[in-house]
Amino acid sequence: MKGASIVRKTLRDHAGAGISVAVTAALIGILDLLIYPSYSKQLKDFEMPEAFKALVGEATSIASPQGFITAEYFSWIPLLVIVVAIIAGTATIAGEESAGTLEFLLAQPVSRTRLLLQKAGALSLLITLVILVPYPFMLAMMALTDFDLSRMSFLGATVTMIPISLLFLYLALWCSAALPTRAAAAITSGGVVVVTFFLNTIGALVDVLDQPRKISPFYWADASHVLVSGFDWLRVILMLLVAGVFLGLAAWSFQRREVSSGGKEVSFGLRRRRLANASAPSD
Repeated sequence: MKGASIVRKTLRDHAGAGISVAVTAALIGILDLLIYPSYSKQLKDFEMPEAFKALVGEATSIASPQGFITAEYFSWIPLLVIVVAIIAGTATIAGEESAGTLEFLLAQPVSRTRLLLQKAGALSLLITLVILVPYPFMLAMMALTDFDLSRMSFLGATVTMIPISLLFLYLALWCSAALPTRAAAAITSGGVVVVTFFLNTIGALVDVLDQPRKISPFYWADASHVLVSGFDWLRVILMLLVAGVFLGLAAWSFQRREVSSGGKEVSFGLRRRRLANASAPSD
């Protein structure tokens, strides 16, 4: 199987989820822009509770274009993309092994590292397209609704979703290569997402967590920071470097993984082997 075939197969396997999320994000973004003019008047004098201030970040006011689009779009669309990244990432090694197709792929004239990188490249392209596809539609709606926000600032906030999504994609790839089953990989990588997300959210409200929250990728991918202060190359480069480390660890773990014949059952961390034949002979 040639590299192009592996890329095409990987894209084909996850195209449905990617298209669904891209369409959903575009529709939600368009709806947000449509309702903003009426909502901005109602929210102008709204005194936002402390618990909700983390949703608007540096924008401070939900009535402002920056605060509104941060709270209604950038606060949860990245999570939706990250879910797709984890599903796709954990399917790459442990998922293929569970399905019994990894042996076939490894039997082809391609090294493990090259196989992993080709799959990672295909998934990276898919995730990037999912994030960027809604942008032109939302840009057109901004012009129709006179949404007072710099187009370049909005593009910068959109692009900032890419490195954090790749970071968790490669984390999921590493977990998929290092852990025995896809379920274990999904629980581990998903758990990291949940912990770091709430560390950043709660850390914005609790003084004692103000410094620890800065280890969270969600802190470095804060869209409100880009919308208010401009694109931050340092944050993007930092996230890409961490993502690269995870990808390297995934390649290292995959090289050392013992691939079972016939795959492993998808179970919560249990290394039970699935029989090659459907059932054992009866007495």
